[in-house]
Amino acid sequence: MISNMNQTVMDWPEGLDGNSFSGVARLANVSPRGARAAEILKRHRLLDCLVAYQPEVVGTLPLAIDTSESDIDILCNVPDLAAFSEFSDRVFGHFDGYNLHLRPATSHVAAALVVRFECDGLPVEIFATNCPTRSQYGFVHMLIEARILFVMGDEFARQVRELKQSGIKTEPAFAKLLGLFGDPYMELAELVSLSPSQLCQRLGISGN
Repeated sequence: MISNMNQTVMDWPEGLDGNSFSGVARLANVSPRGARAAEILKRHRLLDCLVAYQPEVVGTLPLAIDTSESDIDILCNVPDLAAFSEFSDRVFGHFDGYNLHLRPATSHVAAALVVRFECDGLPVEIFATNCPTRSQYGFVHMLIEARILFVMGDEFARQVRELKQSGIKTEPAFAKLLGLFGDPYMELAELVSLSPSQLCQRLGISGN
């Protein structure tokens, strides 16, 4: 959980603040696969079903750095995991490949329910934990990765996709290309409070 970081530094342009990622509008316009994912979400009213849990679509699809293996990732804020497990069985249990498991708490993230199923040919993963969705690492990572892609440009995005296609996960791929040391998940999260000029300085590049 991120509690001490300003995720919406005011001098980031529209599209790179937290509010720009809500709903499916961004997803629908970012790529053909993103548009397909947005249509699936709307057709099956998945976000409507989850509205009580502050759902946010995150991951690589809203950033257009997805691969053929990427799923539709949805974060939820869930105070009662047992109740959500029953809700999930009732609402999503009819989908192909439906399963859920409890992810034990770690030093940085509370216990979570991870729900997986397939919807019209695309895999869906719901990550449910007792934390506001925009404070969860999944959202913070997406936000800082969007900003890094903005300042680094298309060639950097191509290199991220290339690393991901080789089997490297998203955050380690960013960290490798940026020369970040330590835990890539923590290192990236710490960058989210930086302004455009601060981020460019931190990455050693001239600003856009």
